[in-house]
Amino acid sequence: MYCVKCGVRLEDGLKACPLCGTPVWNPEPEKRNVHYNPDLYPNKDVRGKFTVLSLITLIFAAVPLGCLIACVNYYGRAEWSAYVAFSFLFLYIAAVLPAWFPRYYPVVFIPVTFAALEGFLLFLCLYTGGNWFLSLAFPAVGLLFVFSYAAFWLIRIGVLPRIKLRLLGIWFILFGAATMLIELFVHITFSTPMFNWSLYTAGTFAAFGLFLFVASFIKRLRRSLYKKTFV
Repeated sequence: MYCVKCGVRLEDGLKACPLCGTPVWNPEPEKRNVHYNPDLYPNKDVRGKFTVLSLITLIFAAVPLGCLIACVNYYGRAEWSAYVAFSFLFLYIAAVLPAWFPRYYPVVFIPVTFAALEGFLLFLCLYTGGNWFLSLAFPAVGLLFVFSYAAFWLIRIGVLPRIKLRLLGIWFILFGAATMLIELFVHITFSTPMFNWSLYTAGTFAAFGLFLFVASFIKRLRRSLYKKTFV
């Protein structure tokens, strides 16, 4: 839906436009809350979804198992099939597991996805005999998780547009600084030169964050951004 006065896109359930305060007019009448008994009226869509997800689960289990059998028969040990198994496990947790639920719950699935990524990288480090997990992978993925979770809550919080723009501007500036930290982790782990690429990313994110921060003080620019993005 859109506001009948200023044209801003509105989220479902709003009673008034958050930009101009105009009451929301919904031409569709409210539907009556009719009790639904799934035993008397089976939902075909749910059954179809369950069937598709079951087939996908079987594929995700069969492919690694087939690779393991092939490696054991040929090499006498797991060899590269372990990479396939853990890759499929990570992809299943990140992409397929949330589909089993009625809707996506970011509060739960964002941490679960990043925890699965940490576990996958830990396996790669141990399986290849590396020593880069604690000095690089663990802190880098942890930083990405913190910023991803913060971005989710910044989008969700119900504050004034100017406050949200300022917070998002600060988020972009800090994220740019975090890329310099990630390059520092790479430098510590592999003794590579510093500031090969992080200065460019930090500068780009800082410039965009500064633009959002300044835009939050300019009413016309702020309203234009709000109409286009609803942030």
